[in-house]
Amino acid sequence: MLSAMGRLLVVMSLFLFVSLPSPPANADDAVKTAEADHDHDGHDHDGHDLANHDHDDGSVANAGHDSHADEAGTPPLLQFDFGSAICNLAIFLGVLAILSKFVWPVLLGGLKAREEKIFGELEQAAKANAEAKALLDDYQSKIDEASTKVQTMLADARKDSETAGQKIVDEAKAEADRQRVRAISDIETAKKVALSDLAGQTSDMAINVAKAIVGRELNSGDHAELIRQSLERLPSNN
Repeated sequence: MLSAMGRLLVVMSLFLFVSLPSPPANADDAVKTAEADHDHDGHDHDGHDLANHDHDDGSVANAGHDSHADEAGTPPLLQFDFGSAICNLAIFLGVLAILSKFVWPVLLGGLKAREEKIFGELEQAAKANAEAKALLDDYQSKIDEASTKVQTMLADARKDSETAGQKIVDEAKAEADRQRVRAISDIETAKKVALSDLAGQTSDMAINVAKAIVGRELNSGDHAELIRQSLERLPSNN
């Protein structure tokens, strides 16, 4: 599209350059005529015996030749050609019409399409940015939720460990209490057994002693009384 437009602009520029007003072709002829008139004027001044009428005609001719010389000395670029101006104006309007109908719509269409493309890309970028921000917020919320869950799990584990430790301590205390009670019970049982054995041995000893002292046999009532008395004489272990 741009290459075709460039070619069109080059062609129009060349056409405008060709259509510019050219210098008048009779400029050299005017200069030559002015030089010839100047020579003729010199000859008229040499012949002072001519008639006054001829002298007046020569003056008028000199004035005309001077005006032609002035016109010939004017630069071509400063001369105004009305016909060329009208032609150039018509060409300019034609070129403007062509540009307005064929070139500018294409340029404006391209610029409009580029603007719409850029606007669409900006909208897509903004949409992608919003989606990325939403994903980031979602990930951040999930991370926060996971962190909260981890903290809760750690707190629960700490609480469970404390509960389990306290339970172990309580169970150990209970077991120690049970063992202490069992030991006390075993001690009491052993004490009772020892006392029972001691009572039997003491009874036998008392009977033997009594036999030796009294010299007679004792009945069961006497045995019980002697045992009671012997136990009362024993020192207490409590």
